[in-house]
Amino acid sequence: MKKFAGKHFMVASVLSAALFIGMSAGSYVHAEPLAQNTTVAVNVQVQQDVKGSVDWTKGAESDITAIGTGLPPANMGARGTALARRAAIVDAYRNLAETIHGVQVDSETVMQDLAIQSDTVRASVSALVKGAKIIEEGTNPDGSYYVKMRIPLYGATDSLASVAIPEIQKSAAPEPLPQVAKTNLPKNEVKEVKSAGYTGVIVDAYGLGLEATFSPVIYDTNGRAIYGMKNINADYAISKGMVEYAAQRDAAVANSRAGSNPLVIKAVEVKGGRNSANRVNVVVSVDDGDKILLANEKSGMLQNCAVVFVK
Repeated sequence: MKKFAGKHFMVASVLSAALFIGMSAGSYVHAEPLAQNTTVAVNVQVQQDVKGSVDWTKGAESDITAIGTGLPPANMGARGTALARRAAIVDAYRNLAETIHGVQVDSETVMQDLAIQSDTVRASVSALVKGAKIIEEGTNPDGSYYVKMRIPLYGATDSLASVAIPEIQKSAAPEPLPQVAKTNLPKNEVKEVKSAGYTGVIVDAYGLGLEATFSPVIYDTNGRAIYGMKNINADYAISKGMVEYAAQRDAAVANSRAGSNPLVIKAVEVKGGRNSANRVNVVVSVDDGDKILLANEKSGMLQNCAVVFVK
């Protein structure tokens, strides 16, 4: 995950507390003791390493998680633990924001770019961070408190896709899939592909260094775009993703959105976009590109995002 130093979200009004974000490096967030009749003040010490991760391999349940840690003031007992918890929440928010910044939107863009370009995106991302759910919390052996938070990648609302994909679509006008008017495939193979009743397509890019993104493209070696944002059901892409990412081919074949009878294609390479080295797009042979499009004529699997990438 890419890091963007010095560019952090400011999170305010957490649990009726006044939150102050400091920029000094440290291992923990420290909860300041309370003066009598004052609001809570938490000094967040920014850590060198972002404690967040993005898991693209859980299908529609893919998510971003981050852990925040807070140290209690000395000799305050249960009250100190409560303050440490608040500090940990602030730290988790900051780590979530850092992690979101580096999420790859397409081959050219990360979420931070969208946030810089659009006030609406920036406000939406801030709302996502503030609305993150606590999925785990507790006390560490050293007395510090930790909080683990989650934001879903996909979902019609309150997901990162619901913010990112509408922005992508602004520059991705819908267009029909390419037609296979002429192919080098033998006639019997064309007939077999068309009649096979494929339920989806699995593109095996294992070991090629494929990166995950909201908006990947399948190209053939002649540069023809077989599948991309311009060809899909956008509502499905927001709810479940344009593709499902799998870590192993066998698992993808056995249980994935590609269904019980997937067409399995081996990628020949992965690549970025025109101005990017981010390897989020897969490349297949011309013949395999024809197979995908011919199989789609009957099933409509591409429009329904029944696509899996093994990475």
